[in-house]
Amino acid sequence: MRRIKKLMAAVLLLCMTMCFAGCGETKLVSQDQQRANCRNWDVNSIMKTDKGFYYSKKSLEPLNLYYYDAENGKSMYLCNKPECRHEGDEFCAATSDKYMVQETILYSGSLYISAIEETETAYEYKLLKASLDGSSLSEVVTYYETDNIEVTPLLNRESGPAVTIHRNKAFLPYRLSNRNNKEIGVSGTAVYDLETGELTYLGEKIRELKDRDFNFIGCGDYMYYVHEQKYKTRLNRYSYKDGSVEELTLERGFKGDYAVYDESTVFYIISQHELYKYTHDKKENIRIPQNEWNGQLIDVFDEDGILVKTVMINLLNLYSVLSDGEYVYIPEDFSNSHDMATYKKEVISYLHSEEEEEEPKKKYIEVTILDADGNYVNHVEVKSEEVIGYNEFFTLHILDDTVYMQTPFMVYECSKADFVAGNANFKEVYSQDLGILSVKEYEGWGE
Repeated sequence: MRRIKKLMAAVLLLCMTMCFAGCGETKLVSQDQQRANCRNWDVNSIMKTDKGFYYSKKSLEPLNLYYYDAENGKSMYLCNKPECRHEGDEFCAATSDKYMVQETILYSGSLYISAIEETETAYEYKLLKASLDGSSLSEVVTYYETDNIEVTPLLNRESGPAVTIHRNKAFLPYRLSNRNNKEIGVSGTAVYDLETGELTYLGEKIRELKDRDFNFIGCGDYMYYVHEQKYKTRLNRYSYKDGSVEELTLERGFKGDYAVYDESTVFYIISQHELYKYTHDKKENIRIPQNEWNGQLIDVFDEDGILVKTVMINLLNLYSVLSDGEYVYIPEDFSNSHDMATYKKEVISYLHSEEEEEEPKKKYIEVTILDADGNYVNHVEVKSEEVIGYNEFFTLHILDDTVYMQTPFMVYECSKADFVAGNANFKEVYSQDLGILSVKEYEGWGE
């Protein structure tokens, strides 16, 4: 009898051990990238689950992970150890002074973090993984390592997002420049298979600094990305089926701003003025007319005041374009995918003489919405001042059927249906502190 009890106790202990070992672990599920859920230098994408939201501090800061519980309306460190002080030591699952974080994204029930660890002799680029219940933080893979004597990580606004995951493959670009000459250095992109653990690279593992990859967008069985060399910028796509890479033949003047509508359709910007649609099936580039949403007829007169001609000009520069596979979205005169934005304080006056009255200041950002063929659907005016009470920096994110407006201190939401209909009726969702300065904290800004 005693032997049977001991056996039962051992079995029970084994079951409990297996149960706790599984806590915080999730089964890897292949997911598509939410390509209109923007991220940039300032903010991560919106990381939403059915119970709340996750967020982290801005780029190039020590690790700080947070969770907002939608049920009780509270934000907390993503660490489930009640005795933890969250001071950045190895005991904490939410904070760490060991890593300099580049970007955090939500994928398949976990947070994946691209980070750099600096040791006494080397820089180590790593992909980390944090459980959503705050029970663990672990290293997944070191995808690039080099000594820290001659080079240093090149971390600037042109570097772009540092990790993109689509259908279980993580694309991880890295760049380092010479300490004494920022014009030279090394560049590369690692490709890590989350399912098999295989680590490969796009092209050579070590390339010249000016030979870089950025702006990764996953769609279907492809990962699109921009490949920039010294004198040319290309749009490539990587095939998940065989690992091959092909170049899309776009018009001259492409600098890297594009959106993937579907596997065969890409919208892209030329020289910050022209919008094109590329269809891969036909290998065709079609210029999208902007007259209805970004044009104005201007009369040109000769010295005697006689009308010579009437020309159509584009009023606004095009800096970014995004698509969720249903619509194409073009923010007015700012790059939603590069920086947080605010309305322009300067007055658009280049069409007027000095004697003419200046146009009133616009206290909103206008977003134009197009369909799959590039036809005008609608526009919507995003007025952060009406929502917050003053003009503030923000980034727009489109996730499923919701549009989010993320500011340094608060996230707001609006239904996508209302947004497309021209009604930007944003409401508060959750508060956060990203460590980013507010408009009011910048000298020279104000109401």
